[in-house]
Amino acid sequence: MARRNGRKKAVRRRQAGIKILNIAEAYVQANIVSQPLFGTSPIGFLFGDAGPSNLVSGSGFSLVEMVRRPDSLLPLVGERLMDPTTIVTIGLKSAASNLAFRLGRRVLRRSIGSINRNFMAPVFGKGASGVAL
Repeated sequence: MARRNGRKKAVRRRQAGIKILNIAEAYVQANIVSQPLFGTSPIGFLFGDAGPSNLVSGSGFSLVEMVRRPDSLLPLVGERLMDPTTIVTIGLKSAASNLAFRLGRRVLRRSIGSINRNFMAPVFGKGASGVAL
């Protein structure tokens, strides 16, 4: 078979640096899941009382407490997972936040590019070791 004459497809490369908006979106998604299931923020769930006081709520339980008392806390999490209203609420909130981040990125594309180009790249560097919005 004869080779086609024409331009070769451009290879798309992904930037491997840290993106602050991706970190924020991941935290929002983790918070959507951890609030109804564990009664606390993701940081409060991971660190318990040792975490920052403004990010830890007293009504929930942490990972350390789950390891210490799995017989009483795991059934509680399972019961919350089996509640259909909890699952539907988590799904709707997750979809809404995903849509909001996508729309926000699209609407603020020029502003984000300007901030990355004029502030983030000179301060933190660009490319694989850089930080961007």
